[in-house]
Amino acid sequence: MAFDNRREETMSTSNAKTDDYPILSRPFESMKSEYDVVIVGSGYGAGVAASRAGKSVAVLELGWERRSGSFPQTFSQCVKDMNISGNSTKNAFVSKWLSSDDPTRLFQLLLGDGQHTFAAHGLGGTSLINCGVFLKADEGTLRMSPWPSQIGEDPSGLDEYYSRAESMLQPSTYPEEYPSPAKLEHLRDDSRWLGEEQNFYRAPLTTFFHSGRNKAGVFMHPNRGSGHECTGVNDGSKNTVATSYLADAWNWGTEIFCGCEVRFVEKMEGGGYIVFFAWHGSGRSVFTNHIKEQLFWVKAKELCFLGAGALGTTEILLRSRQHGLQMSPLVGRNLSGNGDLLVFGTLSAKYKIPWLIETTGYNGSADINGNAGDSSRASNPPGPTVTCVIDNRDVDSSSNPLSGYVIQDGCIPETFNPVILVMLTMQTVKSQALSFFLNPRLGISKSLAAIRALLLGPYARGGSLQRTSTYLVMSHDSNEITLTLKDDKLCLRGPAEGRTEHFAQMKRVLRGLFSRTRADMGFSYFYGHYQEEVTVHLLGGANMSSDGSGHGGVTNHLGEVFTSPDDEVYKGLVCCDASIIPTALGVNPLATISALSERSVSLIAKRSGFTIDQTENGPLDISSKPQMPRNGQGHQESIEEKPQSIGWQFTETLSGYISVKSGLGSFTLSESVGKGSSCAMRMFITIDICHSGSPSRYQGICTGTVSCHVLSRTTLKIVQGTVDFFTGEGDAESTISYHMKLLSIEGLEYYLEGHKLLNPMMAFSVRKTWEATTALNVNITRLDGTQLGAGALHISLLEFQRQMRTFRTKSTSISSLLALLAFLFSFLYHVSLFFFMPFVPVRFPRTSSVDQINKNPNPPLICKIKAHDGVPVLLEVYDSLLEQGSHEPRHANLPPVLLLPGVTGIGAMHNLYALPFLHCNMIDYFTQCGHRCYALTPRWGCDPIVAQEATIFDCRLDVAAAIKYIRDKEPQKPYVIAHCQGSVALCMGLLDGTIASCDLLGMTANSVFMNQVFGYWNSLKGRTTLLIRLYEFLAGNYFPIMSNAGSVLFQRLLDILLRFYPVGHPRDLCTSTACHRTSFAFGLLWNHENLCAALHDNIHQFFAGTHTKLMKHVVGMGTQGICMDNDSRSLLIEENLQRLEGLPILFISGTDNQVFDPKSTLKDYGLLRRRFGERLYRRFLAEGYGHLDPIVGKSAAEDVYWRIFAHLKWCIENDNSVKGK
Repeated sequence: MAFDNRREETMSTSNAKTDDYPILSRPFESMKSEYDVVIVGSGYGAGVAASRAGKSVAVLELGWERRSGSFPQTFSQCVKDMNISGNSTKNAFVSKWLSSDDPTRLFQLLLGDGQHTFAAHGLGGTSLINCGVFLKADEGTLRMSPWPSQIGEDPSGLDEYYSRAESMLQPSTYPEEYPSPAKLEHLRDDSRWLGEEQNFYRAPLTTFFHSGRNKAGVFMHPNRGSGHECTGVNDGSKNTVATSYLADAWNWGTEIFCGCEVRFVEKMEGGGYIVFFAWHGSGRSVFTNHIKEQLFWVKAKELCFLGAGALGTTEILLRSRQHGLQMSPLVGRNLSGNGDLLVFGTLSAKYKIPWLIETTGYNGSADINGNAGDSSRASNPPGPTVTCVIDNRDVDSSSNPLSGYVIQDGCIPETFNPVILVMLTMQTVKSQALSFFLNPRLGISKSLAAIRALLLGPYARGGSLQRTSTYLVMSHDSNEITLTLKDDKLCLRGPAEGRTEHFAQMKRVLRGLFSRTRADMGFSYFYGHYQEEVTVHLLGGANMSSDGSGHGGVTNHLGEVFTSPDDEVYKGLVCCDASIIPTALGVNPLATISALSERSVSLIAKRSGFTIDQTENGPLDISSKPQMPRNGQGHQESIEEKPQSIGWQFTETLSGYISVKSGLGSFTLSESVGKGSSCAMRMFITIDICHSGSPSRYQGICTGTVSCHVLSRTTLKIVQGTVDFFTGEGDAESTISYHMKLLSIEGLEYYLEGHKLLNPMMAFSVRKTWEATTALNVNITRLDGTQLGAGALHISLLEFQRQMRTFRTKSTSISSLLALLAFLFSFLYHVSLFFFMPFVPVRFPRTSSVDQINKNPNPPLICKIKAHDGVPVLLEVYDSLLEQGSHEPRHANLPPVLLLPGVTGIGAMHNLYALPFLHCNMIDYFTQCGHRCYALTPRWGCDPIVAQEATIFDCRLDVAAAIKYIRDKEPQKPYVIAHCQGSVALCMGLLDGTIASCDLLGMTANSVFMNQVFGYWNSLKGRTTLLIRLYEFLAGNYFPIMSNAGSVLFQRLLDILLRFYPVGHPRDLCTSTACHRTSFAFGLLWNHENLCAALHDNIHQFFAGTHTKLMKHVVGMGTQGICMDNDSRSLLIEENLQRLEGLPILFISGTDNQVFDPKSTLKDYGLLRRRFGERLYRRFLAEGYGHLDPIVGKSAAEDVYWRIFAHLKWCIENDNSVKGK
């Protein structure tokens, strides 16, 4: 825990880094959901708790980690790091027009009525920008009545804890051997003039004046005397809380997180506390409506320390009370400004900049050299901001401690010198004009000094600002400041201490000092106009009780919060900062805050039976690792396993509705049902953009929350979340996929999966492109897969505009900017692929191995059978899967199924019914149901010589041969499933008597049977065979489905033309040349939304080239609208139709069929019902399906196959009752 300080004379400090210690804060996404101890804040009190607490500890700090070398050094940098807030009535225009509403900035000015306060937000709290004066409170103050008896009756009991704090913070005085700063000697002269030289001494400062390691093991550099302490010293000499207590805590496993604004605390049932907070990372503050509503949370299982300062802790308690945490009614009352007498400088008409120039003797007769800065005066630096003190606190216990005060020297900040110069010049115009009359020589001297400073700058020798002395006065006030919440914002109200007699006495003392140097007294804008002061030492708000109950204060002597006006406390909820100090201290409070926190932690540890580990640290540097990392259980993604970040993050919000009703068929319907039941969901996430596998692919790591009251009473925390940008290589669609594991405050875990779907529907449509990129379809399940809800979330236009402002990076290098541009280009490129779909380069079929989904297809037995005319054809036999795994005899009684495909060309690698690209193809479906399946490849797909002359009418012989083969092998009649021209060939065989209907159990005809009605575009193409004859003239009588970049010129030109083949819906736009060619040959075969990417990418595997004679026959029949033989004679004559009697038929048509209009099966259905009655005929319209996708669609098994199977079962059950069977 401690490291003995050893001077390291051998270490050169001239070129050494001033922040050579570990980075203390952790990535926010590594935060676990619960810790033993959660500490809010990182100032003196919180730092002590973090260092001493042990166990698993998390520190939540509102500001960011500020390291030596990173503090603002210019006027513009300070302005950017300044936040002004509050509801001051007299300064309404300041708080209204200059408020930045950014609580993470370093400098924080809260404007109130009668009183203002200045503080710092950053890792280390106000220790980053204070003077570091380590002075104990006097005994008389500690014995005052507001203090609890445990302290007031024996103030010396704090000495032990003062010593502990002193050991860690290591205060030391400005060295005697160093040249004495002019301002130090000036204050020494003032003490003599006041007759109080005995009360003058050099102030102990938490600043190193020599190189060496501090107690935490951090190497410290000697102070350069720049006077920059109050803007953040960059020389590495200041022993802040960050370099002492927090560095020690980090070394022993404390996890520190920045940008966390704690809003309120809840008590958990069974013990412990839940801390709710907003995270301000990565531009999230842009979403002002969400950041403080959709909160993160973390659980403190044992202890929760509130150490966010008097402002922060009081605000948390006030808001916690609003959220149901009962406590004393004295919260926010009886605060103190510590009797600070401060002056502020004005920056311009736009900004008011606070500063620690407390009272200023302006334009005196001697050079004070009290302006901070070391660049131009390295030989004569001003020294630290505070070097000495006149301590006029009476140590006599019989005197009134309220009359005590201290005066310290100060420095005017370098960054505000010009502004303060103008402000003080304007304030003293009247006094200088008067001096012309009373003492012309003095008036001329002062005027020349002021002009010299204005023309030559604040550091001009003999200039007015160089002749200005600065003082900080701390005394006692009336403890009447109050803090309240109004419209969820802090309101500070207090008496104008500047108008009290006590402060008037302070000013009389200072005027006496200034008179001896003939200086003028200057005041800040606030003090000069309204006699209102600004304190940098706000105390109280959660005051320790004077009587041990909630009637006398908010906390007990340990800082534990009372549950009510009675004496019961919330065990483990401890305030450990300035908020518990019940009175003004009349001196810098950091030593007392640290001692009180040391005391509270020590006594709570003793009460709990714990001991504080005093093990010393070793040296800590930038490469050090924690001596005892705490890898406690929790939901934490390994940082090492993250993909490589490009260094940019952005934040987005999505909101919408989900439904927990099961069985809803679409996300849109689920959203509608959820909206009707007010089941809202909101997602507020920050995405760290990373490379995924290759520089051109991206993945996002999600951090954020999801809110949905039906899942949890509070927000759900994303414990593992990714966004995969543009997954799926198919051109039919691409997705932005969200995958998130969610944890509720109740301890339940869920899995959320969401998709933004980009598809050809976006083509040339700004509206649909917007919808596709901003609408997220979500599905929520338990971890075991149990469905909980589904719906849709959206990004509104306003939220999108805000989202574009959230891009943040930690680096401003050119390479970082190029990385962002590369990501944005990739995003726009993928979107443009669909927006400009018709003009996107075509994609040729791959000749690599097949991308199979069905890895274990049922292997067929290949049989060669001969048709009646001697033509050999192929018949694939697939055994029942139930027969393979079972010996039950009932499966042998099931009838076989014959499957007849449409025209797929010569030498197709896969049968339409056995495609390996589907999770469940039709062969799989029926063999799993116990049926042996036979799949025929007619002559149009076998011998090329035979196929060249084949017609559909010829293929009826192939169907007849297959049926005969099956009848010879099987005891049961086959059921036939026929698609397109396979169905037409079967119809022709039945009509002309080649096939007897009594040999069939029943059949399904998909898309067409007897009557043929072309779809719109096919009807235009089919009005004449001129297009086919033109193709034969240019390229021969063979039309290939597969082409590539090496094809002959005509085929490449055809591919270019076919990309503009008309489709009825933008969703069917694609870049596949194989898909374009099948559309040209047969018409659009499918609704692209029904295809999986693997199938669409491999169309060339189940479609091959086709001869034009077959296509002419098809066109001829479609033009006439009926089945015709090779001599173009109609087969739909009375005699032929009679042969269909007694055959059960199920007609299927897709409602979006563009090859054959659904009227084709409607005509057949009507004709047969009127002729033979309705009993044997059924028709099923597959909603949203096209021509072939009822067979090969990714969801065809659920949407279509079941209907065929139901008809098959009906045929089995009613076989004997069917007429003619």
